[in-house]
Amino acid sequence: MSLQEIRISILTLTVVLGLVFVLTGAAAAQSVVGDPEHLNFEVINVTSGTPGEIERLTLQYATGPLRPVFDVKPRGSVFPMDDVPVRRSGRYILTAYAQGVPYYWSLRGSDLLVDPVRLHIFDTVSGLDEVSIVGMDLLIRKTESLLELEYMLHVENLVRPQATVVGSPAVRLVLPADARSASVSYGNGPEKEELELTGLSGGAELSVPLTTGRNPIRVKTTIPWSEGISLDVGANVPIRSWSLMATPSNLDIQAFDLVPADVAGLSDHVRFKGPQVAADKIFSFRMSSTAGAGEEEKLFTHDPSDESAETAEVAGEEKDESRGFPFVVLTPIFVVVIVLIVRRRRRK
Repeated sequence: MSLQEIRISILTLTVVLGLVFVLTGAAAAQSVVGDPEHLNFEVINVTSGTPGEIERLTLQYATGPLRPVFDVKPRGSVFPMDDVPVRRSGRYILTAYAQGVPYYWSLRGSDLLVDPVRLHIFDTVSGLDEVSIVGMDLLIRKTESLLELEYMLHVENLVRPQATVVGSPAVRLVLPADARSASVSYGNGPEKEELELTGLSGGAELSVPLTTGRNPIRVKTTIPWSEGISLDVGANVPIRSWSLMATPSNLDIQAFDLVPADVAGLSDHVRFKGPQVAADKIFSFRMSSTAGAGEEEKLFTHDPSDESAETAEVAGEEKDESRGFPFVVLTPIFVVVIVLIVRRRRRK
């Protein structure tokens, strides 16, 4: 093959690859945009059983990275939306805001075409009589001079008739007296809300909306380490179930009513299950380090509730749908290039 033929081949391949990128991008854009559809929405206040109103409605395309579709401020309990791009097989996150509280729905594109799409919201109430912490994992990681603490809570709201608990009093979680600040993340949506708390005095006021059912909340803080340190577990609502996991495994944890528990897959840790703790009561335990320190285990991983199995599944489906497209385009073009090169050589 001559130098001229090599140059022609390289130029041809460059043009081919450029066309592939353009065509692939166009196909991907089309798969995200979908066809324009007319949608109808109806807001229902479940607490009162009457028509409701919301101050904001957003739609995000959730197959892959979240991408906004619309963000509007509707009026009335029934309203239309025109020319909304919807892909029937796509996954969407619909969020309605009522009295400042976000309510989330994970929907297929085909679900949005139901006439009407009903949005269930709730009245807001105050009071903690029907609120409790039904599960809490306390994760502790000791470094040379610090203790990193992470409280992973599931706070349950059983108010009847169903309503969202907001305002004062808020759930107060007991924290060590040495904790000066804490970060809080919460929410049932795909993107967690974040709070930074400062000026703590032995506890964190979790002033977050508690919708009907279980609400995941995560609290992180750091305190100085000292031998024989005492930590307290408690809240102003009942803690019905909780566990303690710490690393490294040379930590000696002392308290009555702590039951050792095993966890598969974690080699350098200690874990215990704690007793129920009544509202406004305290359970205390002490920690010290024994000889033969082990290595620290990475306990602070993502919360399983932050993962959306459905989103991952749909992302896989979309990947499967688009798989093979570049090869289908490239194959005949490469064949044409090779034929041209062979014909040129035969002529010479």
